[in-house]
Amino acid sequence: MKFSSVSFLAAVFSSPLSTPLFGGSSSVVVVSASAIVEAVKKESGREKREGKGRFLGAFSKADSLRETLLERKNKKPRKVRHWKPNEVEEADFNSSTALGRLNSTTSLLGRLGIEPSRTKVESFAADISGGIPCTKRNGEADVKCDGYYACDGINPDHVGCGSCNGQAACLFATGTVIGEESCNEFGACYKTSGAEIEDQSCNGVGACGLSPGIVVEEGSCNKSYEDDYAMCGLASGAHIGKESCLGHYACTKRDGSKIGKGSCQGYESCYAPFYYDEEAEGRYSDGPGGNIGDGSCNYTMSCGAFRGTVGNDSCNTFCACYFGRGTVHDGSCGRSDSSDYFACWDMRGTVHDNSCNGVIACDSTYGRIGKDSCNEYEACYHSSTFIGDKSCNGNSTCFGVNGYEIGSCACNTDFECLCVSEEGEEGYTCDNSDGVFTDAQKSTCKRSAKARKGREGDRGSASANIFSPDD
Repeated sequence: MKFSSVSFLAAVFSSPLSTPLFGGSSSVVVVSASAIVEAVKKESGREKREGKGRFLGAFSKADSLRETLLERKNKKPRKVRHWKPNEVEEADFNSSTALGRLNSTTSLLGRLGIEPSRTKVESFAADISGGIPCTKRNGEADVKCDGYYACDGINPDHVGCGSCNGQAACLFATGTVIGEESCNEFGACYKTSGAEIEDQSCNGVGACGLSPGIVVEEGSCNKSYEDDYAMCGLASGAHIGKESCLGHYACTKRDGSKIGKGSCQGYESCYAPFYYDEEAEGRYSDGPGGNIGDGSCNYTMSCGAFRGTVGNDSCNTFCACYFGRGTVHDGSCGRSDSSDYFACWDMRGTVHDNSCNGVIACDSTYGRIGKDSCNEYEACYHSSTFIGDKSCNGNSTCFGVNGYEIGSCACNTDFECLCVSEEGEEGYTCDNSDGVFTDAQKSTCKRSAKARKGREGDRGSASANIFSPDD
């Protein structure tokens, strides 16, 4: 049996997300969740608000997905095994937790109240044929390099105990150093040369495959469900922090990205879409992924297809920051303890600290949002403007604003500075007959002398390692 980049990619990465792993026959496949996004938009619709000439949409859209989310959240974990165990092994497995459980009571996912249901590849007794017997640091007997071509092209001395078990696992991972209980299952760490992979990482079909030079810290790039695959695949040169990139397609194609600790935990979280041409064996990214801070993008499809930079503790709700472009600073676009679904969906521009926290807050917003702004249901939805600090904090405030800037400490009452969309017309009309937008544009906050030394919208120091001086 021979393996090549073509066959591996075709098997693991080329299938449309709605088809089985080895399905699909097209020579050129677009690997993205655009079809899912369009289906969500069509099914949820936007109910017209009577007498306002505008649309709601957030609650109907969120409610229509709530049942699906809860079903996935409560899904029972399934045991993953690669060969039939004997009775003693089965008893030991059933009486224990999943090997190397990644979540803890202090993890962000635990605080979210989501059952991770991660099932990692189990350790196997040393008397199983085909592998190299070894002993873990804790004294437990195990094997490594068990499977067809499992360690061809890599020095087994650089493979930790309980690792590289599976067909083509670690095949041609030349110069890579792999910790314990890592790179298990078909194609895990395939052709991932010159990489550093710590303990309990890269477990799942195609996990970390074709990612030369990747650095994966402990407990990262693992599957969450039995049928998850390709976590951290095609992510050459990326640096993945501890307990990050967990779940189907999480962090796929994040070339050169830096992912912080406890981030990108969710189905399709933080993946970058790419095109695959089977005939040319080409992988074409749909834009640079960018960096993500600590404790961010932890929910289904959060930060999926996002191009740009996300700070710390941001984008932590369903589809938060999905398809966005630009920069999201700390504590923005979906709080982890909330139901701020679709916050910053398809946004373009910059969102500063502690802003855009609310159901579809800053959805399809183009421009710049200052600090502590646009927090509440539908705030700043579809706005295309500059919004200062501490502004637009109210239900539907600054909805559809265009043609006027919003100053600081302005438009903080429900439905204030709201623009409408006339039926049959594109865009939004802002009625300034009473001077509300003129007043808002001139509005400023009273600040202390100490505060005046800083620039409005400056980022917090917590993300200094993530953002460039130009943000």
